[in-house]
Amino acid sequence: MANEDRQPPKFIQFERARPHEVRAMIDRTPIAYVPFGALEWHGEHAALGLDGIKAEAICRAAAKISGGVLFPPVYWGAFHTLSFPFTFCYSKRAMKKLVRRTLNSLADWGFRSIILLTGHYPAAQITLLRAECRRLSRARGIGALGIPEQALALDLGYLGDHAAKWETSLLMAIDPTLVDLSRLPDDTGSLRQRGIEQGIMGICPKNTATADLGRQVLDTVASRLAATGTRMLTEGERPAEEIYRAHLAAFRRPLAAARRAFGVESSWEAVRFVLGSIWRQKHL
Repeated sequence: MANEDRQPPKFIQFERARPHEVRAMIDRTPIAYVPFGALEWHGEHAALGLDGIKAEAICRAAAKISGGVLFPPVYWGAFHTLSFPFTFCYSKRAMKKLVRRTLNSLADWGFRSIILLTGHYPAAQITLLRAECRRLSRARGIGALGIPEQALALDLGYLGDHAAKWETSLLMAIDPTLVDLSRLPDDTGSLRQRGIEQGIMGICPKNTATADLGRQVLDTVASRLAATGTRMLTEGERPAEEIYRAHLAAFRRPLAAARRAFGVESSWEAVRFVLGSIWRQKHL
């Protein structure tokens, strides 16, 4: 009798579910949340799995709102990672195959709204996820969205960084035991020095990262992600396209966006840093 009266769960975790539970959730709320991350250096102060940890936490919070199936983070396959210790790097081709197979499988199983949220976001990975989600949406007539988390937090001033103010704040909000700011020197130097010496790309987190800021970002992105997942059930790709347009518009003035993201006044400093990062990704 107790089992008959039990309310169905709002969301389920795929790896912990039995087949009948997945079928029931697809019948009730066919939304899939798939977080993407990387195993990559994030300074001496932050956990190596930061990207996947934050993507999974955001997807979990969104699934609690909308319902659906939460999949485990995809840590393997990341490309364009930093040339630092304890960092795995794969090919773009491998990631493309993984993403396409994942999307096709989810659609075959009956999901009508699919969200790929990447916490690792070199430009090429953002472009790949967007292109593959568009391909699926147009081929199968369902909603699919592939974005980094900051695409839903632009109005907060979050344009993306690496192991800097914003990412560190998110990790502090999710699990403060995974951050130790005392590992950072009091003076982290210029943007270029932080990037080359410590793998920190953006505003130094030493005195700027806070759990409160991280919670604000997490709550904002999760609520908007949940709303988008629900809308795609009835509107198909339209909500995804709205997000893509807004995200791309934020970078129509790339120098201004880079100065804002990295917290520098000089366009030359921002350009020098970006070009140096691109060179290191290709040659190291």
